[in-house]
Amino acid sequence: MKIAVLTSGILPVPAVQGGAAENLIDFYLDYNDRHRLHDITVYSVYHPDVSRHPAKHSEVNHYIYINRCSVWARLKAKLYGKFHPNEYYHYQLEYFFEQAYKKLKRQHYDLIILENRPGYAIKLRKRLDTPIISHIHTDLVSPDSPQAEALIKANDGFICVSEYIKSRILSVGLPTKAIVVYNGLDSKKFSPVLDNRKTTITRQSLGFNDNDFLVIYTGRIVPDKGVKELVKGIQLLKDEPDIKLLVVGGDNYADSVSSNPYLDELYEMGRQMAGRTVFTGFVPYNQLPSYLSIADVAVVPSHINEALGMTCIEACAMGLPVIATNDGGIPETLTGQKHILIDKDGDLPRQIADALLHVKAHYSDFTGNQLSPRFSQETYARTFFEEIANYGI
Repeated sequence: MKIAVLTSGILPVPAVQGGAAENLIDFYLDYNDRHRLHDITVYSVYHPDVSRHPAKHSEVNHYIYINRCSVWARLKAKLYGKFHPNEYYHYQLEYFFEQAYKKLKRQHYDLIILENRPGYAIKLRKRLDTPIISHIHTDLVSPDSPQAEALIKANDGFICVSEYIKSRILSVGLPTKAIVVYNGLDSKKFSPVLDNRKTTITRQSLGFNDNDFLVIYTGRIVPDKGVKELVKGIQLLKDEPDIKLLVVGGDNYADSVSSNPYLDELYEMGRQMAGRTVFTGFVPYNQLPSYLSIADVAVVPSHINEALGMTCIEACAMGLPVIATNDGGIPETLTGQKHILIDKDGDLPRQIADALLHVKAHYSDFTGNQLSPRFSQETYARTFFEEIANYGI
């Protein structure tokens, strides 16, 4: 089958700048390269580092790039937005789509896969007869979505990262096909038993001691993720000075800034805690296992209903117990793992503090987590292509 993949229009594929969705695309492209299942063309934004990536040498996966970051491209995108107001997405994403479509329409494809951009299907349905499947990574299709019925009608089906996302799509109330393919994780990189990991990341290099009870948060540093509430939870534990916090991440992946009102507030809270909280800033994804490997427990304090919760899967794969909010797809990631789920609508800082005290006091009861087979990279990629075949396209 000849397949076109339209990426999000934000980060490049291969995932040289990180990104959860982009890494997952790499996973199924690698599987396709090894098994030679389909002829796949990926339409992605350009980044200079992609030219040196080994994935570019594949005979079955092809890459077409749209440069939307040059001065000229940004100017054309603004002009596009001026003359095409009120389209489904921000004008920069719509400009990326139009540039990709100019190239895509010159080829015949048996299937188009939209990566977390179901709104592109509304335009595509009017222009092409090609079947369209949207791979949904976040809560984008629900009764709360703009033009929800149009999204359902324009897409031939949906691949969902969790049962939670599937339920949100079906709650629109229109007949459609929605299937669940859980995200995958590279067990060679995320494993507590790897003893040959080359890293300079140690507790001492970050200012912690071996006898500290180290709490870790990994992810974007934005209000919806609950980082402020986590820091407040640590503040409540003033009588437990050995409980310390490591916050790994920035506000916007590789494009993270070093200062904004929210970050500045968190940094000031950290300074007031006399070295009990360390913020690393953005960390490349390939370094994340090294940071997780020095921690005792991971906390995922999200305010929002996460579509799935890859941070939970990553922490479990590294052997860490997890404390997380009990909503969205997060509970699906923790089935069979040592964890505590807390109510995000309660007193979140107090609940985090109490959960940390419980895990610390009964730590032997919370050891032994590992990557569930249903979240392995191989299972994800194999199931992804099996389910595409089940659509009968």
